Amino acid sequence: MGEYETINVEQSDHVVTVTLNRPKLNLFNSKMMEEMIEVWHSLRNNTDARFLILNAAGDHFSAGADLDELGDGDFTPEDARRQQLAGHELMRSLESVEQVTVAALQGAVVGAGMAVAQACDFRIMTENAYYLVPEAMIGTYYTWGCTPRLVRMVGASKAMEIIMTCDPVNAQEAYRLNLANKVVPNDALMESTHEFVSKIAGKSPTCIRITKKVALGAAMEGFGNMLAVEAELMQGVVYTGETHEGIGAFLEKRKPKFK
Repeated sequence: MGEYETINVEQSDHVVTVTLNRPKLNLFNSKMMEEMIEVWHSLRNNTDARFLILNAAGDHFSAGADLDELGDGDFTPEDARRQQLAGHELMRSLESVEQVTVAALQGAVVGAGMAVAQACDFRIMTENAYYLVPEAMIGTYYTWGCTPRLVRMVGASKAMEIIMTCDPVNAQEAYRLNLANKVVPNDALMESTHEFVSKIAGKSPTCIRITKKVALGAAMEGFGNMLAVEAELMQGVVYTGETHEGIGAFLEKRKPKFK
């Protein structure tokens, strides 16, 4: 498959594996987003692939967005709007692939990392893995359509708690909340992921594909209204100055002073 700067892509039989590869925290930057979208689009014409496994090199799946890219002083409200549109395409194109998608998660699964994990059909976590939504600490909110996705998965009150408190959610709690399908030993992630895929692989391919589309179609009701306005909402947030203050404080390792 193609050569990429920030990800590795391999195919073995009917399984495509995409590995985040920006050591050491696999932070999401614009290049990674572009490359992932390109891969999701390519899967539409890959009739040999039935499964997509999304994993990461190193000890952590992803610590979220690369704030150095956003905190350089040139990040404008219009940039924020356009980044939202790119984020929507990243999520939408991942959710719309016909392959069954499985996120194999270890260590930190933060912000954008949690977002793409939510967009997968299944999530397998190691015992040391944890989710974290830090956006409220840096003057933004859980975007890319992820707030309603989280509400869909855990309910409105619990979703607000996760987003507003910025407290980590460990693997066992994630399993209890339906944010993980399985929790496995730290040294058995990929073995367990391939075993999970193998259980599905022996079933009717057509029925598996239809089941995915019916299930996601039922779950996505109402998303269109939110996606139509979220880019403008994020643009407005950046206008307040809170985003620049939050990101600046994070990069400078100080407490933000929100007005």
